[in-house]
Amino acid sequence: MKNKKYISLLILLLAHLLTILDIFIVNVAIPSIQRGLGSSNGKIQLVVAMYMVGFASFLIIGGKTGDYFGRKKIFVLGMLLFMISSAGCGFADSTDQLIILRFFQGISAGLMSPQVLSYIQVLFTDHKERTYAMGWYGIAIGIGTMLGQFLGGFLVELKPYLIDQSWRYIFLINIPICASGILLAIRYLNPSRDYSSLQMDYWSAFILCIGLALLVFSMAVGLEQSGLVKITLPVSIVFICVFIFRQIKRKSNKKEPLLNLELFKNRNFNMAVSASALFMLMLDAYFFVLAVFLQEGIQLSPMQAGYFIVFQGSGFILASFLSARLVLRFGKSVLIFGVQLLITAIILQLVLFYYPIVDFRGYVIMFLHGVGVALVLPSFANIALKNLPQNMIGNASGLYSTVQQLFGALGITLTGSVFYYLVKGNTDFKHFYNAFFYGTFIHLFCLISVLLILFLLPNSVLPKKEKNSKK
Repeated sequence: MKNKKYISLLILLLAHLLTILDIFIVNVAIPSIQRGLGSSNGKIQLVVAMYMVGFASFLIIGGKTGDYFGRKKIFVLGMLLFMISSAGCGFADSTDQLIILRFFQGISAGLMSPQVLSYIQVLFTDHKERTYAMGWYGIAIGIGTMLGQFLGGFLVELKPYLIDQSWRYIFLINIPICASGILLAIRYLNPSRDYSSLQMDYWSAFILCIGLALLVFSMAVGLEQSGLVKITLPVSIVFICVFIFRQIKRKSNKKEPLLNLELFKNRNFNMAVSASALFMLMLDAYFFVLAVFLQEGIQLSPMQAGYFIVFQGSGFILASFLSARLVLRFGKSVLIFGVQLLITAIILQLVLFYYPIVDFRGYVIMFLHGVGVALVLPSFANIALKNLPQNMIGNASGLYSTVQQLFGALGITLTGSVFYYLVKGNTDFKHFYNAFFYGTFIHLFCLISVLLILFLLPNSVLPKKEKNSKK
């Protein structure tokens, strides 16, 4: 029985790793996809961002449907849809097709991902075992990040067999992995369901999904299609306002809202979500712009660029083993140090790339960047969920994850638009460095804002463990 529980955990973590891997595996392949499909700069951003929008739109929905219809059913359905949409991405004939299929790939990830956390809560009732399982959940994020960067570079440089362009491998590799995961899930996952869960508000889910998709689309293509954006941006705001109004109305009619707006009355929750949003606005955009700059600006091959960024993931994984203990020992000071470390690493990287140099110093800086992320990011969730009523934790977790994915997508479109606008179609290093330089200033602004929020948070939000607490 115990062995089956850990086999179940491995299956769940495989799915979780896939959802993270498919954000980062595309980053390194972006220049190859753009050349292969003849994509515009705005549309190539959407190839990454729309996955995250689909993911963000369906996280709350995925959690509720898993509770209501059964977690095993929704998990298997999500993985099946992920496999089908990945195959579609691999054989897409145009950028528009790829963007739409990436959106559906994100939706399938949004169905899978909440079941992973729910199953961990159900499978591991002992506090020590659950902590161990959650530790591996965090490590899977680091592995997904690192493996995604490496595989993106490696697969793009393979010779294309039976396909016309090798970037298609980054999507087709998901097919055998998903097929194995589905068979293992059917065999080993026990049915799980929350019979107290209330029925889904499908209209709210649909309205939210359309509003977020149009918002990200407007930001990505704003500089290229300003006429179209004059329509899509106001429409996106209308959809989001209708969604908020609908949540207020359902609450007043004593119906369960998709999003409980009372969460925003909690100061710690608001500050943690704001800090996490600003952090993700920086983080995913950083990887996107860095991957393009290394290949188009410094002229590294996809494999060399992927190998360079892998050092960030190794720093993240190593620091993940230590961050929880450090936070227990030093409280929020660990997060403040982590943000300062990130600011230092980014400034050092600007100096190094000016020459341009990619050597062991660059690898050390990437490693330090990964350490900084690991010291900061995991604790935001603890702060956000601290002291919330039990009946709000599920909704708060879904909202927190949604904000992370949404602002990751917005960060890519915001920084990406600035980056491509400053490049202006030039291919020389000077223009690419200039674009990278100003894009980095957006990231530094986000990090300084996060630092300010951390200083404003009370010390008790992450209490220190007393040095001499022996009994």
